[in-house]
This record gives sequence, structure tokens and C-alpha cells, in this order.
Amino acid sequence: MLTQSDLFLAAAGFLSGLIKTGVGVGSGLVLLPTLALVFPAKVALGLGAPMLLASDIIGLHYYWKQWLPRRELTRLFLAIIPGLFIGIVLLPMIPGRAFRIGVGIFGALYALGMLWPQFPVTALLKKGVGKLNAHCGDSEEQNRKGAYFYGFLGGLSTVLAHAGGLVWSLYLLTAARDRRVFVGTTVILFFITNIYKTISYVWIDIISLSALAQVIPAIPMIFIGSYLGNIVNKRCNHLLFRKIVLCFIFLVSITLCV
Repeated sequence: MLTQSDLFLAAAGFLSGLIKTGVGVGSGLVLLPTLALVFPAKVALGLGAPMLLASDIIGLHYYWKQWLPRRELTRLFLAIIPGLFIGIVLLPMIPGRAFRIGVGIFGALYALGMLWPQFPVTALLKKGVGKLNAHCGDSEEQNRKGAYFYGFLGGLSTVLAHAGGLVWSLYLLTAARDRRVFVGTTVILFFITNIYKTISYVWIDIISLSALAQVIPAIPMIFIGSYLGNIVNKRCNHLLFRKIVLCFIFLVSITLCV
């Protein structure tokens, strides 16, 4: 018999799958604060990895080979690897309560910034990103620097908060101008990194092998969400859908800070 936690996991999984294949960015930022409403924040982080991995599998089916050329993708992965290792070292050092509040603040600021471009924090970040992108432009050398910088930072962010997609998107907005390539690249990046994260979270005892079994009832809903997300990406108003997702992230994130 399904428990309340199982139903909650299934609902969260449906949302993450919908967002993963529909928007390409934000599925982890929805999943983590949503799960943290019911589970301890670090447990929510651990449970999120295999759930995101399940949506990655179906995402690969819809976006197979619709990603950046091999050379550019290899650069990103080479930069991501050290970020992944450093993140796993840092994660056990962060207190649980501080981690929960940090997740809430990060999610709220991210959503508010995307919904309100004039938000002071967003303006500051845009200024900083603009300076970085001035050194990561259209030339081969500039693209290489951008891939290494955003790849590393995204690897670190995805381990600590499933927020790698946010960082990688800053690079992909210029490197992957086609919407399908943009989403397809994030899917392959998440697929590889979520395998690593799932194994690593078990290794450092954030979650146990038995806890991973809790994800199983949610997998069918993840697949359904991923299927619908692919339809959304092709047919629906992309901007409206993204705004709805951002509003949800903001409300859930604020709850974590209380």
C-alpha cells in the first residue's frame, strides 16, 4: 500500500520530469525544495538524484544526439569532473539546518531574479556574468574558457543543490542556440552527473541503499511527466510555462526558510 511519502515522491517526480523535458532547466530546483518540505534537506538532496536520473533516461530518448558537438561536450565534462569531486567533499561539512535554509534562499533568489530582471541581486549577477561572457564569446579560445568555467561551477552546484542546470544554461544560451539542442545538452549532462551523484550520496551516507527503494513508486509518474514535458516543449507557450515553474519554486523555497 502506498504511503503519504510515496504519493508525495510521485507528485514531485511528475513535476521534475515535466520540467526536465519541457524547459531543460529548473527540475532540480523544483525537486529539492519540494522534497525538503517532507524530508530532511540532505535526504531530499539524496533522493532527488535517482529521481532526476529516471527523468534523464526518458529525456535521452526524446533528445538523443540533439546536443552540442562532441568536442564542446567533452570540454564541459572535463571541467565538470573536479567540481563534482569538490562538492562531495564539502557536502558533509554543511550543517543540516543551514543547508535547508541555504536551499530555500538560493531557490527564492533564483526564482525572483528570473521573474523580475530588475531585482538588485539579478542585476548584480548579470553584470558579473556579462563580464565573464565578454571573455567567453564566439572565438574558439573564448568558447573553451567558457566551457571550462561554467562546466566546473555547474559540477559543484549540481552536487550541492541540483542547480547545475542553472549554471550550465549561462554557457548554453550562447553555445546552443537551438532550443532542442539546449535541452538535449542539459539532459546528457544531468544523466552522467546524476549517476555519479546517486552513487556518491550513498557512499557518504546521505541516503542508504534501502532509501533508494522509496523512489521506485515515483518512477512511472516521472516517465509520464517527461512525456508531457516533451509535448510542452514542442507545442506550448514556453515563456508562460517557465513563469509558472518559477512561481512554484519561489513559494516552496520561501517555505523552507521559515
